[in-house]
Amino acid sequence: MTTVFTTLKPYIKAAVAQNAKSGLPVMRPLFLHFEDDARAYTLKYQYLFGRDLLLAPVHEEGRRDWSLYLPQDTWVNAWTGETCQGGAITVDAPLGKPPVFYRQHSEWADLFSTLRHI
Repeated sequence: MTTVFTTLKPYIKAAVAQNAKSGLPVMRPLFLHFEDDARAYTLKYQYLFGRDLLLAPVHEEGRRDWSLYLPQDTWVNAWTGETCQGGAITVDAPLGKPPVFYRQHSEWADLFSTLRHI
């Protein structure tokens, strides 16, 4: 996971700078950016990291897949490059590769796409 954090260093620095400037948290509930999505208000165990990364930690022992919800947008699985349009999905989630998605049209998409090679 250290490699993931060092790879994402520019994005993390930008998210922390935005926090210092505006007060927006780095780890955000989905409803902060998807306020018209009623489902975003019910999600307890997934969050946005900055505006463009969505994480859904696996919190049940022994699971190798995980179900999550993606708000309406085009999302890219950070580990596989597969795109999704939003809604409820189930993805592979082996140990060390929890579900992580990024917005396809993010200004950081090129950086995020390098996670596939870790």
